[in-house]
Amino acid sequence: MKRWMFVGKSDKRDLLLYFSSVLAASGSKVLLTDGTENSKYRYSIGDGDSYLPLTEFCGFDVATGTSGFMSAVSMELSNEDPSTDYDYILEDIDTPNGLTPERLMSADEIVWVTTFDRYEVEVSAGWFRSMCQHWPELRGLVVRPVFIRTVDSGVNSRYILGLLEDLPLEWHSEAICIPWDESNWAVHLENEHLQQLRLRSFSRSYKRAVRQLLRELAGWDYSIAKRAVRQAERRQA
Repeated sequence: MKRWMFVGKSDKRDLLLYFSSVLAASGSKVLLTDGTENSKYRYSIGDGDSYLPLTEFCGFDVATGTSGFMSAVSMELSNEDPSTDYDYILEDIDTPNGLTPERLMSADEIVWVTTFDRYEVEVSAGWFRSMCQHWPELRGLVVRPVFIRTVDSGVNSRYILGLLEDLPLEWHSEAICIPWDESNWAVHLENEHLQQLRLRSFSRSYKRAVRQLLRELAGWDYSIAKRAVRQAERRQA
């Protein structure tokens, strides 16, 4: 089982929902935990059964409720830990509340997901600074930067990372940029309001970036990642 923590102030729902659907389409059992303020995922997948800790959506499970992240932690600490049943656990966290150094250091990957928006970058940087000051053992923590909803402009990943040179973190390899355009935004809005996942209509550049992230995190080669995206597209058709 691999556990990846996706942290940062930016809204990461579109990326993590599509990412989870591709993993599930490949035959993997996937859990996505909603650790966002106000439980944002309910607006994308519906409320489901409020009495159950998990909601099945498009072939994978989503831990929702008051705090999906804390629900998942509580389940792991209980005698009946369901996390061992999953091949992949993806945690979406947009607030540092509830995080511990042990939780961070035990993750297989820490992925910082952000747009180029100055506010979102600065808030995330503030979290990292605060955590490293409070927990010195986190200094040198390896973090993978992923930039979402990127467009061609004078602001790029190198410029953003240059703003954060004071952080006592180690950036993992090259940053991954996931491009965005008006057509992608339209598909995302339709998916969200219809509470569905349709990957086929996204741009080739977007799907290419998703495949790259799959290869980086899951260790899949190009052909496996490409086949998984196609399987997800057929399942969602």
